[in-house]
Amino acid sequence: MRINIQLNMKNFIITLCFATMAFIMPQQISAQKNENAHHEDSYYLVGAVPEVNGRVVFSKEFSIVGMSKDEVFDKTQEWMNARMKQNGNKSKVAYANKEKGQVAANGEEYIVFSNSALALDRTKVIYQMIANCDDGKCVLQIRNLRYDYPNEKDLYVAEDWITDDIALTKDKSRLARGFAKWRRKTVDFVDDMNESLQKALSGFTIVHNDGKPEETRKSDVVSIVSSQVSATETINSTEVEKPVEVVKPITKAAAPAINPAIPIVTADNVKPAEVEKPVEVVKSAEVEKPIVTTPSEAFPELTSDKVQASNGKLVIIIGDDEFNRTTLTANAGGYLSSSNGLKFINTILTPEQSYQALEQAKEYKVAFYPNGANKPSVVLKCLNATKEKPVQGRANIFIGQITSVELQ
Repeated sequence: MRINIQLNMKNFIITLCFATMAFIMPQQISAQKNENAHHEDSYYLVGAVPEVNGRVVFSKEFSIVGMSKDEVFDKTQEWMNARMKQNGNKSKVAYANKEKGQVAANGEEYIVFSNSALALDRTKVIYQMIANCDDGKCVLQIRNLRYDYPNEKDLYVAEDWITDDIALTKDKSRLARGFAKWRRKTVDFVDDMNESLQKALSGFTIVHNDGKPEETRKSDVVSIVSSQVSATETINSTEVEKPVEVVKPITKAAAPAINPAIPIVTADNVKPAEVEKPVEVVKSAEVEKPIVTTPSEAFPELTSDKVQASNGKLVIIIGDDEFNRTTLTANAGGYLSSSNGLKFINTILTPEQSYQALEQAKEYKVAFYPNGANKPSVVLKCLNATKEKPVQGRANIFIGQITSVELQ
């Protein structure tokens, strides 16, 4: 009898130990820091990915004591130009207005999920950045995030990939399997961007981003006021009056997976398979080759000095009927470019300009008027070769493949 009591007590103690371990382990796991992330998982839970009217919009306000609006603008523009240039792709500052204190850029960078001798798992993140500068402060927004994942035909958009409803479990206590790495690394990417601007505003030397998190060093000059600024606080000029209305590219219902036949049912029980072999280089972001081809050296007479937006204006002409056509000045200027023997004219519309007529036009002309001239010096006939969908409330670049040149 005594032996049975001892055995029962021993079994009870063992069962109690297992039950205690089962209760504690989930808490320990949820508190662990992912080896590829900057913080513990609790940092990436509710509130880490802010939304404005259903769109993912990261915002930071920086306070710069004693600095004028022009000084804030100059430092921000210098930093943004350097950041876009370092990417080595088509990232560029698309709009700058010193009087209004606004500078915007369209960028592309890589986010690395994991990197080892046998496998590289990464995605290209495409984003829009807008900075609103004023006396003693700067508000930086990062929005319109999309992911170009290797070997996938469509882009993934942040609203379908990293929001609380998608990337967290139902009770919002943990990161959802399969989406966790996307949310972690996107938040880290934005944090690193904000840290970089903070240093630039503080007078630190602007350095190239090597893909690693910058060393954290808080400044006595610049402080972060808020990381979640409301739409009315951050979008306060006529240039950007409301959150961007993004036309979403078609995205897959399932995350990237080794076996695409297995669909995702919920965010809790299925995850995209991790990359198990080296990833091929992400496809080039060059302009898609237009339908019409020209000789290998198209229009050699059209040199860069013939069209300089800083010395004149670019006027877009849609339609051939002199009494029934649309004309539109590219308020943000433009520039010539070339690719694969073809030449292009890139015209930039400011956020408040209407773009619908130009978006729908298959052909149009671009005339360059030098300062003080009432007649154009160059008229370019173009095919609309724009790939990116224009977005309301932001600077948009329209690309025209030049098919004929008239030098006056």
